[in-house]
Amino acid sequence: MECKKSAVDLTDLALGIVVLGIVVSVGATILVNVRDTNTSGSISYNLSDKAAQGLSEYGNWFKIIVIVGVAAVILALIFMAFGRGASTVGSTY
Repeated sequence: MECKKSAVDLTDLALGIVVLGIVVSVGATILVNVRDTNTSGSISYNLSDKAAQGLSEYGNWFKIIVIVGVAAVILALIFMAFGRGASTVGSTY
């Protein structure tokens, strides 16, 4: 009897992407509100402004992070379908 591996579970990837999206959007909203309530040149204004710029830069990379995650899932499916595990016995060349 041969045990087959189950397919890759996409729940963790999807949940991670949703959580990251929520954290970035809520964090950016809070930082922009803090920045707008302070006077220009103050420490809290400068700190919240730099943090908001950092989160917006992360937003630019978010698409790439999603693409890499999907590519990893596709590669895992390909290796599970066609690859041989280390536990299989085969010929040595």
